[in-house]
Amino acid sequence: MIFRGFLSPVTKRHIEKKVLKTHPTHLFRIIKDVDRYAEFLPLCTYSKVNSSLPGGFEATLTVGLPPLFTETYRSKVTVDHKNLVIKTVSLDGKYFDNLTSRWKLRPVEREHPSQCEVDFSVEITASDPVIVSTLDQVLAKIAGDQVRAFDQRCRQIPLPDDLKILS
Repeated sequence: MIFRGFLSPVTKRHIEKKVLKTHPTHLFRIIKDVDRYAEFLPLCTYSKVNSSLPGGFEATLTVGLPPLFTETYRSKVTVDHKNLVIKTVSLDGKYFDNLTSRWKLRPVEREHPSQCEVDFSVEITASDPVIVSTLDQVLAKIAGDQVRAFDQRCRQIPLPDDLKILS
């Protein structure tokens, strides 16, 4: 049972920074490939791009631990190819008042971009005291697990030929 309005909304934030041994454009393309998230991303059971928008797209995701907890929500995803930044903002959801994330990627070395500096931030606003207290316990772990899942996915998907030339 959700108690929206039971307490003032509380916002929880976490930033995960890492250096990964992958080409930043390769990781960027994998992050953009939302239709494949359910194949490898922990806690994600459904992921689908619904429509294109100027500068990005809208997608639907279902996350959680079925049958205990699941949340299906739509997000507006903004994609900045030039700066390797992907931002998401939830448009609806029943457990979270707001969910935003941002991936910012940078090559560690411009001459040999075989390593990528990752700055992943997630921010969740919720009014339900149970959700708020749970976020305190799990947000950092979930964010770290997501970065690790994308890193592993980069290792599973071969580096495309157009990026091999640049590496």
